[in-house]
Amino acid sequence: MRILLTAIGKRVQLIKHLKKCNYLVGVDSGELAPGSFFVDAFFCVPPYHEEGYIETLVGICIKENIDMLIPLYEKEFMILDENRESFREHGTLLLLSHRAILELCNDKWNTYTFFKDNGINTPISYLKEQLVEADRIPMDYPIIIKPRDGMGSRGLCKIYDDEQLKYYLKGAENLIVQEFISGTEYTIDVLCDIEGNIISIVPRQRIEVRAGEVTKSRTERNEAIIRETEKLVAKMNSMGNGIKTIGPMNIQCIVEPDGDINFIEINPRFGGGVPLSFEAGVDYGDILNRMVLGDTIAPMIGEFEEVIMLRFDDAVFIR
Repeated sequence: MRILLTAIGKRVQLIKHLKKCNYLVGVDSGELAPGSFFVDAFFCVPPYHEEGYIETLVGICIKENIDMLIPLYEKEFMILDENRESFREHGTLLLLSHRAILELCNDKWNTYTFFKDNGINTPISYLKEQLVEADRIPMDYPIIIKPRDGMGSRGLCKIYDDEQLKYYLKGAENLIVQEFISGTEYTIDVLCDIEGNIISIVPRQRIEVRAGEVTKSRTERNEAIIRETEKLVAKMNSMGNGIKTIGPMNIQCIVEPDGDINFIEINPRFGGGVPLSFEAGVDYGDILNRMVLGDTIAPMIGEFEEVIMLRFDDAVFIR
């Protein structure tokens, strides 16, 4: 199978895994993307918001006979969804969830509302406007503030008192103020087929994180997290009108000392630490290949090894 990955940046581990059984094409808006030295073919493309981006991608799909397009950057998801048929016309499957799922995930207030409406445990949250209007903080410190459209940990801050909160509320828009939950953080790698059926669920404990990217992590066969994640995905797939979760997702939760699970985010893409799930035994490269071929793929939920990942920096040298 021939796969096209967008915004490859430094996703070298992901590239190496998918290359094991597929021909891999990568694109990025920068010529010096480290991942460009590991794909089978690389193309420099305009930024997603500039004219000609979609036309360039379609042209690459035609030139390289691409079977599956997998986007890695949230900001481009909507424009790709709008042009889904343009890729399909040329035999390229866009591995991306339905637009309603994207809207739910890309706006953290929408995510919070979805959790509350469906009885899913989540930290109490407020919009900045609600707190300004009420002129009080109905939560104990510390609290968390983050942008509604944030990615990773960008813009996230832990607040300890009124003075600090007023400073941050004054200087930014589109913020969510969230109850701080103490506990163990997990990212859950989920893979669904093109009908929304879950193929795999792998919880990963976030042992150490640097600038929003996990550097130390371990897979954990946590039956409670797996069970609650199945329920969450089922709720997303029951929104109606053919809305389905498709392809990779990473879901974040915090498990309190008493075992209560609080979901905090859903991202409809590969997580940065997903190579750990590959190493634990879930062969995404083979599964995606079979997906394009139309094979029936039996669920392998909970079928993985418990493995620890310790990540480190590496480099490419150019002369």
